[in-house]
Amino acid sequence: MEEPIKTEFLTSKEVAEILRVTPATVMNMIKRGQLRGKKVGAGGVSSPWRIPKEDVVEYVESIKEKSSVKTSI
Repeated sequence: MEEPIKTEFLTSKEVAEILRVTPATVMNMIKRGQLRGKKVGAGGVSSPWRIPKEDVVEYVESIKEKSSVKTSI
């Protein structure tokens, strides 16, 4: 039997706390394609979103890379 895929997901509020932005900013980042997100539940307007933790880690690392390039000039 195959192993189930083990991807950890975060809420938009958890991502906002990590990035020190508002949950609305996280939603805008999803709309702009900066982060991947998926609605869970019935899919209505108030359905919660989940963001893969690995995407958040990659985003933070890309910011670190960009800032290190700017400071090294």
